[in-house]
Amino acid sequence: LAQLRIGVEGEIAGAHVRAFVAQARQAVPNLMLLLLEGCVGDARLATEDERCEDELFVPLWDDPYAIAMPLGAGTAAPAWIVCPDHPSHQRLLPYYGAAANAPAGQAGSLRLALELVAAGVGACVAPHSLIAQQADVAIHDLDGLALSRRIGLCYAAQALDKPALALLTEHLREAGQG
Repeated sequence: LAQLRIGVEGEIAGAHVRAFVAQARQAVPNLMLLLLEGCVGDARLATEDERCEDELFVPLWDDPYAIAMPLGAGTAAPAWIVCPDHPSHQRLLPYYGAAANAPAGQAGSLRLALELVAAGVGACVAPHSLIAQQADVAIHDLDGLALSRRIGLCYAAQALDKPALALLTEHLREAGQG
């Protein structure tokens, strides 16, 4: 029985976790996966922005950003909820414009920003996969800005000493070529 410990960063949607588990179980016969929260394990399911300098990265999905708005909010210009500590924040400032100087709210993570949206505080820009799993939130296209994040598997080169991880990364790379 092969065993792998996989860390899952906090802002990876459940649909991506489930798809990864299915791919891993297909790639490695008799695989026992131990999923853990955060930056731990033999490898991590994370965004490319979260990759450490010494880690390799196998991209699995592109996750486009969209606008999350409270249900029934209408089409008026939204009051923005921003995440100043998130890697996407600087790229979004031109989109927010002057409204970034007086946001409706601030959050420490995209997940928490979506909770503020669901509570009716304002709108935010977040990955489509995260918005889709949030109740009481409508998804709108992000007009005029093509922004996405890459989700994949991060791991240190020496972790490939584990045969199960070497087999998994080889399978993921081959699947990505298709």
